[in-house]
Amino acid sequence: MSFYSVDQTKCKKCLICAEVCPNKLILKDKETGIPKIRIGGEASCLQCGHCVAVCPVDCVKLEPMPSENFTPINKPLAISTEQADQFLRTRRSIRAFKSKPVDHETLQEIVALTNYAPSASHKQPVQWIMVESPELVRELAEMTIEWMTDLRKNNRELAKKYSVAGLIAGWKKGQDLILRGAPHLAISYTEKGNTWNNTDSAIALSYLELAAHSRGVGACFAGFFTYCANAYMPLRERLGLQENHICCGGHMLGYAKFSYPRIPMRKKLSVNWL
Repeated sequence: MSFYSVDQTKCKKCLICAEVCPNKLILKDKETGIPKIRIGGEASCLQCGHCVAVCPVDCVKLEPMPSENFTPINKPLAISTEQADQFLRTRRSIRAFKSKPVDHETLQEIVALTNYAPSASHKQPVQWIMVESPELVRELAEMTIEWMTDLRKNNRELAKKYSVAGLIAGWKKGQDLILRGAPHLAISYTEKGNTWNNTDSAIALSYLELAAHSRGVGACFAGFFTYCANAYMPLRERLGLQENHICCGGHMLGYAKFSYPRIPMRKKLSVNWL
């Protein structure tokens, strides 16, 4: 099978595949009118799958992406605008969790959906560490406090910036203000050198949070932990992060202890229409 092929018995010569190709690698054969890939186009293909996914008669094949891996869209599952609006507006940052753990299957479903988050040039650079054990989450929170304690001794300016004194005091009183007693933690990381690392990861983390929300699982960004995961070698070693890895964000996961019957207001949106 060639890298890009078209079933000529089915092709309607609509050239939609050529129009949606991000890098314009598909062109019309002058003799047959059938779309074909440019010479050497394989090297520039993003493997986004748009050419295969968009074909109305399912006649396009891309060698690295078997057709059976393309899922037909179930149109009856489409949600209304009102449903989508309420779903997005009812997402809350959860900081009070039930002790009940989320089952492994659900966690797996949540992180799997992040694979569909858009990324620059379709590079999909985001990798994950899923901390399933509540005991390990607690250990990671404690290691973050250890890092903060070290900051107070050796870098007072940074310690003041992160307000570590109150966080350490809270921990000593039994208050986990780092990971909030969450039973699980999702950690996104990428390799250094990608210009869009943080953006790609932020989008993937948003997908993670919305996927969790759709399953009744609460989530919240773990900012202090993320700082620590990029600065404290004992924590990096505990997570298995290599020297060329950047921790882009941690997200606490678990069932919310309380429900929210109302949607809070937001400050007025600033938009400059041109």
